[in-house]
Amino acid sequence: MTQTVGEQALRNLTAPNPEAEYRIHSEIERNRKGMFRLIIKHNGRELPRAEIRYRHRKHEFLFGCNAFMHKQFQKEEENLFYEERFLNLFNHAIIPFYWDALEPEPHQYRFTAGSSRIDRRPPPDILVDFCEKHGLEAKGHCLSWQGLVPKWLPRDPDKVATLLEERIAVIAERYGHRIPRWDVCNEILQWNPYLHEVSLPPDHAERAFRVAAKYFPDTARLIYNEGPWVSWNDFHGEYTPPYLLARHLLEHGFHVGGMGLQYHLAFYDCSAKGLEKLISWGEQMSNVKYLFAHLDQYGKLGIPLNISEITLPSHAELGDGEEFQRAAAEMLYRIWFSHPATEAIVWWNMVDDTAYVQADNFNGQQGENYYKGGLLRRDFTEKPAWKALDHLINHEWRTAGTLDYNAAKINTFRGFYGSYDIEIRTDAGTFHTTLDCRKEVPHQFTIDLDELN
Repeated sequence: MTQTVGEQALRNLTAPNPEAEYRIHSEIERNRKGMFRLIIKHNGRELPRAEIRYRHRKHEFLFGCNAFMHKQFQKEEENLFYEERFLNLFNHAIIPFYWDALEPEPHQYRFTAGSSRIDRRPPPDILVDFCEKHGLEAKGHCLSWQGLVPKWLPRDPDKVATLLEERIAVIAERYGHRIPRWDVCNEILQWNPYLHEVSLPPDHAERAFRVAAKYFPDTARLIYNEGPWVSWNDFHGEYTPPYLLARHLLEHGFHVGGMGLQYHLAFYDCSAKGLEKLISWGEQMSNVKYLFAHLDQYGKLGIPLNISEITLPSHAELGDGEEFQRAAAEMLYRIWFSHPATEAIVWWNMVDDTAYVQADNFNGQQGENYYKGGLLRRDFTEKPAWKALDHLINHEWRTAGTLDYNAAKINTFRGFYGSYDIEIRTDAGTFHTTLDCRKEVPHQFTIDLDELN
């Protein structure tokens, strides 16, 4: 039977692989779960017996998406539905800080609600409020990039350097204590000083990290974010380009607190030649062996990894495009979630037909919407990929259970790291509390029921 384009492209990802399955299962158990001990006290003494019910409420691991369409739909019911669906699956939101949209005119920043509307670029203030209201971990994207720069920028690299420092200083003053994570540099290895219009300083990456460290608080996580093809499709062991660049920054004392690895399995045209390009990416980019090899290599840096931008297509030329997207998403998330160096996975566009459009880029007026890379269709109905990720994030990777507490023994439960709702049933009544069960903190919790009254 002839394979579809999608089946050929995923042949190295979805084929039965007992060794990979063993690694994924064992690494999830080792890296994403812990044993938590409880000590319950009442009236100054340990409680003899109780029934404890625990339910995992929120992951410590970050499952994210860009929030570029927050309050961007024309119909209010669509905005409400977007927010509801976002909160159902994600605990991490990416806020746009692209230079052209944030500062369309010199020193005129679009920070506040009521700013002029630009598609997919809501003012940061309303997104920060959204994150704080719902307990979402926010990340600003991005401080320095050769793409999407304002047309008023001068051609002189020294003047651009001065303006870049001013931009970073202004953003840090307003958001440095409200947004904990920042993509400082974006797609450095895709920068070409002869092709890109902006005249960045030749040391723009080092300069951006130096300036960010100067203005942002010490608590800010400063991240180097790299493009998809060099991140996953160009493996050379110790000489893998993004690894070398990140190591260079670290060895020269720059405060790099994380590395972003984009994963856009897209940006090919719909011709036969374009689809052959997608199939060829399956040799590395969609190959279990190479995916683990890249993660292991980047993990040597000793900084957390985040899979920072995911586009998995579902268009008809793949065959069953939605099945292609589901199969890829399910396996990729399991691999990425299992790896000890990874702390976040970020889907890029949640809803179809809300992606970036540039008339002269990728398939004409459709822009990136051609790929149908959303987890939801434009009418907000769920694709198979959404259902698969919802099952993983909200069901398979959740913990709930009952513990028969007995002071004569050590009382523990094992579960995924994150926040838990705890219900304690005793002869004196029922008590409720929450626990923050994180990987890097002690796993013993003493609960005093007298403090819960």
